[in-house]
Amino acid sequence: MITNIYGTSPYITVSSPGGPYISPGATSAGLVRYHNNQTQVYDGNAWLALGGSSSVGLTAIADEALAWAIKKMAQERAAQDLAQKHPAVADALDAVRLAEQQLKTVVTLCTV
Repeated sequence: MITNIYGTSPYITVSSPGGPYISPGATSAGLVRYHNNQTQVYDGNAWLALGGSSSVGLTAIADEALAWAIKKMAQERAAQDLAQKHPAVADALDAVRLAEQQLKTVVTLCTV
């Protein structure tokens, strides 16, 4: 049985319900039973259902970055497909690659 879920990344969100509060001095507090298709615990005053749902997801910035990457991949794939059919697109893609390499070189030289 999973009792806790922890997020260890700044890009993950975790939500899980808290358990019922059990009054430590109450008579019969902490008793557990299965009743009406539920696992229940007695908190000292009433029987409370155990369980609930948890969720794990991405933060908004992670969702945004992932959506951007998927869109960028589709654009690059479409450009590659066009380059197969049209030499002008292939030439333009080569020019972009060369410009990116030149930019990396200039940035490297400027940061030394």
